Amino acid sequence: MVANWYKEQPTNRNFLTPVGFKLSLELFPGVDFFCQTANIPELSMPFTTVPTPYRNVPIAASGGVDFGDLQVRFIVDEDLVNYKAIHDWIRKFGLSEGRADEKDQYSTAILEVLTSHNNTNHIVEFVRIFPVSITGVPFDATTTDIDYFTADVTFKYETYEIRTLDKQPAISTQSLNVTLTSDATGVLNPGEPFTLTYTSTGASSLSINNGVGDVELRAGAVPLNATGALDYATVVDEFTNTVTYTITATASDGSTDTASVTLSLKQPITSANRICIAVCDENLGSQTFAGMESKWVAFRTNWPDRHVYLLQPNLTSSTSAPIRADSINTLHVPPSFLEAADPDKFDL
Repeated sequence: MVANWYKEQPTNRNFLTPVGFKLSLELFPGVDFFCQTANIPELSMPFTTVPTPYRNVPIAASGGVDFGDLQVRFIVDEDLVNYKAIHDWIRKFGLSEGRADEKDQYSTAILEVLTSHNNTNHIVEFVRIFPVSITGVPFDATTTDIDYFTADVTFKYETYEIRTLDKQPAISTQSLNVTLTSDATGVLNPGEPFTLTYTSTGASSLSINNGVGDVELRAGAVPLNATGALDYATVVDEFTNTVTYTITATASDGSTDTASVTLSLKQPITSANRICIAVCDENLGSQTFAGMESKWVAFRTNWPDRHVYLLQPNLTSSTSAPIRADSINTLHVPPSFLEAADPDKFDL
């Protein structure tokens, strides 16, 4: 055995360095890029003791293994993108605003352990990971030296596994899933802004239709405007349009998943389609049917898309009243005008 002493010597005499790591998170953009600290969580298991005449002897007991938390510290970017990614997830799926209709979104995390030459040696893969707490952002006007804000976030997960590099699974093997939501409520007025928010897992590319195009992987938000959305809208009626945005997630194997959201848009009011209210004056026959018909036809030719409403006069059977029961005749209102103004009551 002494003769084989050289076989027992370590082949790698380099030490593990605390700065040799790289974190990848699937759903939370910017958190991994600005990551400052992360950890391989602790493990613990239950045990029991067996009394003997001399001392209590500990033995392993059944009951499973307890996984510690994944603790991550990251620098908060100036636009709060990475901070809000965690903050909004906790508020949304923690039901801070009431019940949510969509299923919980879990992420995948991979912690790469680097060698002294900054090459990946091992990976720690966390399965079904999600944040449960994040620290606040304490502003302080009395600070003399600028230390940029960091935030600590605590993740829970189902399990993790430490693998050597040659056993690393591609992150694209995660199940392909994509969601798309909008902050728009009700019918949007022309020019009113709205934002599309999306999340994804397992995608190698993401694209949104209707002029948006390719978007960043994992998650993000796209600010848009109701006026621009009208270019892709479908007319519902004379007042309302709808537009449907669809995001398509494509995996590295060519499989796809889609999600859509439909918005309602008000039809812009212009000179061509503004609402007109017609009032029959008390000319009592000073105009002829032919003259009124000619004026009506010219009006509709110039503005075919305007909406016209007829104010019905208060009719009376009195022959001395200005507006009598036969005033449609005495005012010489064209029948085609009545048909256009109220097609439910008049059928020519």
